[in-house]
Amino acid sequence: MSRKSRSPKARSGKFLSVLFFLLAAGFLIYTYCREHKDLLSSVYKPAPQNAYAMPASSKVSFDSQEAERPLLSIRSLDVGQGDCAFITLPDNKYVLVDGGDLDAGPKVRAYLEENGLTNLFCLIATHAHADHIGGLIEILKGVNVESVYMPGERAGASGDTKTYRNLLKALKKKGLTIKNAYAGTLLYSNDLYVCSFLAPEEHQYEKLNDTSACLFIVYGAHKALLPGDAEKTSELEMTEKYSEELTDLTFLKVAHHGSRTSSTETFLRIAKPEVAFISLGKDNDYKHPHKEAMNRLESWCGAIYRTDEEGSLEFVSDGENYEVKTN
Repeated sequence: MSRKSRSPKARSGKFLSVLFFLLAAGFLIYTYCREHKDLLSSVYKPAPQNAYAMPASSKVSFDSQEAERPLLSIRSLDVGQGDCAFITLPDNKYVLVDGGDLDAGPKVRAYLEENGLTNLFCLIATHAHADHIGGLIEILKGVNVESVYMPGERAGASGDTKTYRNLLKALKKKGLTIKNAYAGTLLYSNDLYVCSFLAPEEHQYEKLNDTSACLFIVYGAHKALLPGDAEKTSELEMTEKYSEELTDLTFLKVAHHGSRTSSTETFLRIAKPEVAFISLGKDNDYKHPHKEAMNRLESWCGAIYRTDEEGSLEFVSDGENYEVKTN
């Protein structure tokens, strides 16, 4: 049987049809990919900028603007002689750890409101000293909070001060109940990260500082610890019970503003943090940071930053790389 050959005109028409189909398919694929990328960017967007004029110099090379992975951000806000850290977790959950003293409250509240950060996943009051919880009374007026964690009675963590009682009243007014933060308590975990507490243990401590709730975060290759005002007793307990977890920390928020009673040799020899933040006020009455603590920190830490010298600080991690931002 003979086969009919097509004319050049017919073959040309078929070629144009195929070419048109391929161009149309390519356009549709490009449009889909772009929309998909925009969707991912909206879900995993970088944390909002710090109202304390935070981002400027990058101490460790890592371009957060080009990061494809979700970001963990730990901001040590400059609240003078006190402690306040704002954390953006990789899935954009917001955690506030302490709130500075009474005078810092309005400043931190304004920062949260100006940045639209009025819905907190968690509020953590590390312990009952006024320079950590005083500001929370004012801050609570402007934010909604899903959960509140504080060290419990079995650690002897309750305070007998007007500031502590006023904080309890503020929490009650918001309809919030306190969850106990003890060593081994899991705050939250998913496929991206884990947040838990490494201290205090469930026994009575002589010093209120040692009752501090110590928040531990693991994200990818990076580990971070925020230990409140934990001193020698609590640090030694953590190194005995959680030495593997503490080995080679990426980030440490230095305990007790750089006091000589914290940052012990035993603790730092295990932790060896790459980055350490100290939160303290300039020319404070306590002479923080103490020379003894600074000597130990300089021996075991990769880099040390201070809010009294550089203002608010930010540690940003994508789980593989990190950077430090200062004023």
